[in-house]
Amino acid sequence: MILAITRENEKLIYEVCKENGFESPQVLTGVDSLKRFAVQELRNLNNYKQIIIDISSTKESEDEIVQSVVAIKSMYNIRIIIVALAFQEGNNLLSKLFNEGIYNFVNASTYFEQKEQFRNCLSKEGCQYKDAVRFRQKIEDGKKNKIIIKKEYKTLKQFVNIAVAGTEKHIGVTTQAILITMFLKSLNMNVCYICSNDKDEIKNIETLEGVIKKDGLYSYKGIDLYSNDNKIDAMQYGYDFYIYDYGILNENTLDNFLSKEVKIIVGGTKAWETDETFRVLSLLEKIPEVNYIFNFSSNEEKAKFRKILKQYIKHIYFSEITTDTFSSNINTETYHEIFKEYIAEKSNKLEVVENKGLFSFLKRGK
Repeated sequence: MILAITRENEKLIYEVCKENGFESPQVLTGVDSLKRFAVQELRNLNNYKQIIIDISSTKESEDEIVQSVVAIKSMYNIRIIIVALAFQEGNNLLSKLFNEGIYNFVNASTYFEQKEQFRNCLSKEGCQYKDAVRFRQKIEDGKKNKIIIKKEYKTLKQFVNIAVAGTEKHIGVTTQAILITMFLKSLNMNVCYICSNDKDEIKNIETLEGVIKKDGLYSYKGIDLYSNDNKIDAMQYGYDFYIYDYGILNENTLDNFLSKEVKIIVGGTKAWETDETFRVLSLLEKIPEVNYIFNFSSNEEKAKFRKILKQYIKHIYFSEITTDTFSSNINTETYHEIFKEYIAEKSNKLEVVENKGLFSFLKRGK
């Protein structure tokens, strides 16, 4: 569903949605204050995938507009499209929004160009960093507001076993398994990583600064990691989630992989990786609940693989690129989708750090 906040561009928004096969958006033309809207509706946007905000609809200051947009972006996995017709690239307000991770802008001066920009913003992938970099302008770090809005989650099932395996060597299985562990830990889940492959390379983690070795496990950045030798020890601690790293999926690991509630395959989309990808597909062709995550894919490869594999794969995802294996902010939208049957939102918690925080911003708007 699409929500649009505008005063004078309702016709343009309706036409673009209709021409591109989207359902008619819900259009709000009476929003005088974006700040007040953020305060009152912050908890009521769960059903929307995209929100269009026409900044000419408000007379508020740049900082209030930015704070309102950031509040919405931080609370929801929702794509925000900013309509700023005839605003120039490098405009101070658009630059501030870009620096807050907003990349979908409609600012052209002609109707034809506006509709083309809208089409790009509403496309499956939307506009990315590279598409919006022209809006970038250096902003002093000291003036940038920092807002933290956290959702609190609860488990829906106990002792969930998650299997992660790959199509071939060095495809990123361990990285994906640890990223999943970090993600679940960031939601305050009790989770551990278990190395269940012959290589048992997790023992090399001892070389990292800050690693604690205790009771048959390694502790690093708040997560527990078990080597193959000590994986049985993990059972006695009663974790909410157990992440099993099986390395390459083959006949030797297939039964253990299939025995887990959540099954994730990590693969590649390069020409030299497709043989192994289809080898695994043939092993799992009758198991529709398997999730497939592909690494290092270009937009062209994503489109190609979606088209080719849609008859074979029900759940297909493409991983974000990261150099930090122990990040808790990678693939969050993908992981929320994969684990939606196992975790649920319990409550929202607002926290404020530095400068003009969200709490005082929201309080003033009441």
